[in-house]
Amino acid sequence: MKPVLVWDIPTRLYHWLLAAGCLAAFGLAYAAPEHSKAFDAHMLLGFLLLPLLVFRILWGFVGTKHARFSSFMYRPGEVAAYLRETLAGKTSHHVGHNPAAGYAMIAMIVILIGAIASGILIPGSKLFEEVHETVSGLLLCLIAAHLLGVAVHMFMHRENVILSMVHGRKTAEADDQIGSSHLLAALTLLVVTGVWGYAIVGTYDYQGRKIELPLTGITLQLPSEKESETGPDDD
Repeated sequence: MKPVLVWDIPTRLYHWLLAAGCLAAFGLAYAAPEHSKAFDAHMLLGFLLLPLLVFRILWGFVGTKHARFSSFMYRPGEVAAYLRETLAGKTSHHVGHNPAAGYAMIAMIVILIGAIASGILIPGSKLFEEVHETVSGLLLCLIAAHLLGVAVHMFMHRENVILSMVHGRKTAEADDQIGSSHLLAALTLLVVTGVWGYAIVGTYDYQGRKIELPLTGITLQLPSEKESETGPDDD
C-alpha cells in the first residue's frame, strides 16, 4: 500500500469547478434581489455549468477507471449494505467512489440537469418555477448529504479525501493506480468551458433579458420583472 494516482486532472477540475459554480449559484439565488444584475448572474451560472455536465457524462464512459460509471454502478443491495455498515461503524474501504458516493454523484448530475432545464422553462410558466425551486432544494439536500458523507469517511478511515481530490493520490495498491493524469483533456475542458462562458456572458442582453446559446442559434427569453409580478395568466 502506497500513495498512487487515483483521480485524473479532468475529474478533479470538474469537481472543483462544479462546486464553485453551485456555491455561487445558491449564494446569488438567496442573497441577490430578483431582477438585479446579480440575480441575472445566478441564471447565467446555470448555462455556464452545461459544458461541465456534458464533459462528466462523456468522461464517465471514456475516462480513467475510477472515473467511469462502470466502476461505481453498484446494485441497490450493495448500497443498502454499505449504509448499514456505516451506521454500525465498520464500512469497507473503496479506492474510488464508495456505493453511496457513486449514487450521489449520478443523482447530482441528473438533478443539476433538471434544475437547469426547469430554469430555462420558467418564462411564462409558474409550474416550472415551482419545479425549479423544488429541484434546487433537492440539490441542496444532496450536497449537504455529500458533505456529511465526506466527513464520516474522513473520520472512519482517517483519510483526507478532500486533499485527494486536489492532488489526485490515495493510499492504495499499485494496481489501483491510473496510467495518466490526462492533462490535455483537462486543458481542453478549461478552454471549452471558458469559451462557452465568454460567449454566454458576451451575448446576454441585460435590458431585454435575452440569452443566445452558442453554436445553436437558439435565443431564450428569461423572465422579466413584469411577468414575475403579474404572472403569465393575468389579464
